[in-house]
Amino acid sequence: MKQDADLQLPRLRAGDAGALAAMMAEHGDRLLRAAFCLCRDAAQAQDLVQETFCRVIPALSRYRGDSLLYTWLYSVMRNLHFSQVRRRRLFLRFLDSSSGESPAPGPGLHAEKAEKSDFLREALDRLPARHREILMLRFAEEMKLGEIAAALDLSTGTVKSRLHNALKRLRRSMPADWLPGHGPEVKDAV
Repeated sequence: MKQDADLQLPRLRAGDAGALAAMMAEHGDRLLRAAFCLCRDAAQAQDLVQETFCRVIPALSRYRGDSLLYTWLYSVMRNLHFSQVRRRRLFLRFLDSSSGESPAPGPGLHAEKAEKSDFLREALDRLPARHREILMLRFAEEMKLGEIAAALDLSTGTVKSRLHNALKRLRRSMPADWLPGHGPEVKDAV
């Protein structure tokens, strides 16, 4: 994938319409998902991705190719988002208020999943923004630690530390029976 970007880079920098369209097609949906996690609003997420591409296209000459193209695009989008948040003095929220899960086979199971989803959302909302962002990038975006470090302009050690602390804080807020090694099926097996 990085090789494809390296081959496309001269065409992108030259403003080749086909290369630009290919870049937007390849990375647009993924950026939109990440933007939605940042904004929690579909229209704002679309505006953020559009603004990102509007800013990135004239700035392609500054893309050095040190990281994956998506990582650079995400960094631009993230910085743009945080600039907008600072200007509007909004609180950063990552998760959508609606679950998006498919209906469960029974009403009891569906209610339990909804309760757990709400609890998890509230637990994540209580985390500092830097921890929520690390969790979103690692688990929702499935980025590797090095990619996260490049996207956030942090060392890999800092990313590891934040991820560890975020998971630790999240685990502490979870009911004991939600954690591995707990629950009726484990107790019955002993």
